[in-house]
Amino acid sequence: MSLSKTFTTIFDKAISNGHAHEYNNKWVVEEHGQSATMTHLEVTADGKFLGFDQSLVKGVKDTTSKMSSKLDDKDCDGIAFLNDNSKKEHLVFAELKSGFDVQKITGAFHQITMSFIKMHAWLSLCKDYNLSEIKVHFITACKCCKDKNQEDSVRLRISQAQQLGKDTFETKFLKPLLDNHNIKVKLSSFGDIQKLPFHDCISEKEVNMYLQLTKNFPDSQTSLAIS
Repeated sequence: MSLSKTFTTIFDKAISNGHAHEYNNKWVVEEHGQSATMTHLEVTADGKFLGFDQSLVKGVKDTTSKMSSKLDDKDCDGIAFLNDNSKKEHLVFAELKSGFDVQKITGAFHQITMSFIKMHAWLSLCKDYNLSEIKVHFITACKCCKDKNQEDSVRLRISQAQQLGKDTFETKFLKPLLDNHNIKVKLSSFGDIQKLPFHDCISEKEVNMYLQLTKNFPDSQTSLAIS
């Protein structure tokens, strides 16, 4: 039985709560906020997706803020199980942001991390769930810089952080993401995970981290392929 099937068998209400939808080879994440100017992300891969919207993990305070002053009750725009054609299981988390704003991008990965913690808490009850065997993808999608001035100011912010020798989001994640589009990082490199005594299977887990930008500033959608 696939992990998505095990999950939805135990947590059968997740199907309606999270507006579950099956997709072949392409998962669509939508941002429904009325003021959002970045509204649509397509994630493509060879296989079957079972996608949920943010309602799946929204307001799940029992795992976070109700029981911990250190874990935030945050949610991301979409979560999907992917069972690829080689029968490899993936977990995909996505958050859309309307502008290229370093603080908002930092916040997006915080939302994703908290959503991952909620999902892991549920999945740890599922038969055959083994985090080390699953590929995990953290995707933030947003508009590209609106002009060269904004791009220069982002690069300046990164170089200033580098000169100060600071271990910040800009030096640790943003620069390699802008240079390479996606990077592999251990969860322990995220402050949210680093500061608490999480199980080794979480701290040591390597995830694929993506920053997907629109091609042009006016665009309201983008797409990326994962494998």
